[in-house]
Amino acid sequence: MRTTTIAEPLRTFIERIPKAELHLHLEGGAMYPTTALNLAKRNGMTLPFFDEASAEDYYRFSGLDEFIEILRATVATLNTAADYQTVTEVIGEAAAKQNIWYHELFFTFGLVSPRGVSWQAIIEGITAGRRTNRERFGVETRFIADIDRTTDADTGLKMVELVAACSNETGIVGIGLDCQEAGYPPGRHKAGFMRAKELGLHRVAHAGEDGGPTSVWEALKELDVERVDHGVQAIEDPELVKYLAKQQIPLTVCPISNIELKVFPQMSAHPLPALIEAGCLVTINSDDPPMFDTDMTHDLFAITETFGFDVAQIERFARNSFQATFMSNEEKTLYLSRFDAEVSALKQELFGVA
Repeated sequence: MRTTTIAEPLRTFIERIPKAELHLHLEGGAMYPTTALNLAKRNGMTLPFFDEASAEDYYRFSGLDEFIEILRATVATLNTAADYQTVTEVIGEAAAKQNIWYHELFFTFGLVSPRGVSWQAIIEGITAGRRTNRERFGVETRFIADIDRTTDADTGLKMVELVAACSNETGIVGIGLDCQEAGYPPGRHKAGFMRAKELGLHRVAHAGEDGGPTSVWEALKELDVERVDHGVQAIEDPELVKYLAKQQIPLTVCPISNIELKVFPQMSAHPLPALIEAGCLVTINSDDPPMFDTDMTHDLFAITETFGFDVAQIERFARNSFQATFMSNEEKTLYLSRFDAEVSALKQELFGVA
């Protein structure tokens, strides 16, 4: 894991502040080398790496398209309900270690359905995994079912209907859109998103990571999304930034991912401070932590080191993460009340002020 030079007690504050994470992929987010190798062994497969060192070499990539190809190779280890339960629990355990109380995890049926993995196997696995996360790790896990944007519109629409048929116990709260942006504009899946809206499902989409501000505008106008995943290229369009700020549409920003995938050349070039200055509602997330040698805490370390964020801004990021969830209003009120009490006590302990 990445190192940090942040001094105490700010480092401890970042580590211990309660968090919610809203941009973390089930498939890539659990593919630590040991997990991937164990899943491969369970399924009688071989991977292009055999230990931590060779995995580090294999996980190197030059951009989004190459990253997705590497991801698809490791995701081939996901085949059964037991596999999906395993990865859900791996993420739950990692969340507990970071004091992440609540998370909404993406899963993408289109990544695995072409080779015959059933929808029912995924649902059975994630339902069992979220139960373990709650009971063993104290983490509330919910899910966003992502449409692979490279699939056709009918495939996306069918997935929405599958989501609608799931019970509340499954924990799916909405649908999303992911995979390659270039060449696959959001509007291709308008029918699926409009059906999701009819069914009362929440809607999010990856946009403005590799598709520019046009991708963000289209996600907002064509898909009527309630959150934008990434959204950082919105900075190229001042009118779009003003709109996002005025409407308080949350951006689930993944800073280290953005640097590793060459969206920006280095962290100092990231538009995060400008988005904050403009009044956008920004949350900090890790995307696919094993692939980027990070987690939510280390993303917070990285931006704090680069931009000199203080305790108040870290608290704002963390509070935003709860505010931007798809919890019911009643749940959100309870979580935020608990959050405020915990943070007040933490600041009193570490800094002598509440």
